[in-house]
Amino acid sequence: MGTTFHGPDPWPHITRAIRTRGARLAAIAYLGLEAPELLPLRAGDVLIVNASKAALRAHATSPAILAYYLGRDVRVLSSPTLHANVIATNRLAVIGSANASVNSIFAQDAVIITDDPNILSQVRTFIDNIDEITDVDQVFIDNATREWEIGRAVPIPGISGRVHDLEADFLPSPLTRMFIKHVVDYKLSPTEQHIMDEQQPRKRTTAGPTAKYQLESLRIDKPSRIKRGDVIVFVSVDNEWIYPPAVVVSEPIRIPHAGGAVLHFLRIRTDLSPLPLTDSESRLTELGHPGSRLRTDHYVRSPSLRTALLDFWDL
Repeated sequence: MGTTFHGPDPWPHITRAIRTRGARLAAIAYLGLEAPELLPLRAGDVLIVNASKAALRAHATSPAILAYYLGRDVRVLSSPTLHANVIATNRLAVIGSANASVNSIFAQDAVIITDDPNILSQVRTFIDNIDEITDVDQVFIDNATREWEIGRAVPIPGISGRVHDLEADFLPSPLTRMFIKHVVDYKLSPTEQHIMDEQQPRKRTTAGPTAKYQLESLRIDKPSRIKRGDVIVFVSVDNEWIYPPAVVVSEPIRIPHAGGAVLHFLRIRTDLSPLPLTDSESRLTELGHPGSRLRTDHYVRSPSLRTALLDFWDL
């Protein structure tokens, strides 16, 4: 293989390079919700991250993803001084700037992938010598979740901030992709439930304002066009109700042992109510959209129809 350079979108090359037998050592400073797809680690691998208080409060490292890797029997450790991003497999070394997050995908990142044995040995030595190491366990994750909830996403290119851009307003701007989709009830797997529990803000135990936003999940069992930033308008299975728009706030997260199924996180407004579907269809017909197809799952191509649907909730 030799030595190759990959940028500005190195993650497809990284993911491909580390799909190999044998234990992997990874020192990746910051992890977003997309990390399991970008960095497919398994039992026996070692992952060192920066899950310091500063990183957690900046939403640069997700406690839910730490829990995910622990559930996969990956040994996870945290070092507050870690800023590098390197990986060592049994025959390749990856060295570069890419964090395991969707923010890295949008940034100008680059890596070198090499099979040079001297460099591979030096990368392993570097990882072995990272100091101020703490084992990540459930107690660590519980504390990390509290720090996450205290903080907020900050605009650090390549690390965090992309989520904040999406969440600054409820709907993305401009809104160009909307889907009509029927609600499908299913029971969350233990992995899905754990990720949801870690990401969902804890309920208040004291008086205070009612939360305006809530995190929900969407499981998709078949290949789908849905991606981060899309808006989904759900319809009840019995075609009686149409629900307020939900915004997709994560790339697909592969669900282990689920036959290729993926999980998306959705952000919803708790102050908006569902509307009767028949009445909504009548209103759309009056507005010049007699063929709104609200009873069929589809991609809403018409900008005017997207606008009319959002107007139902004054959005």
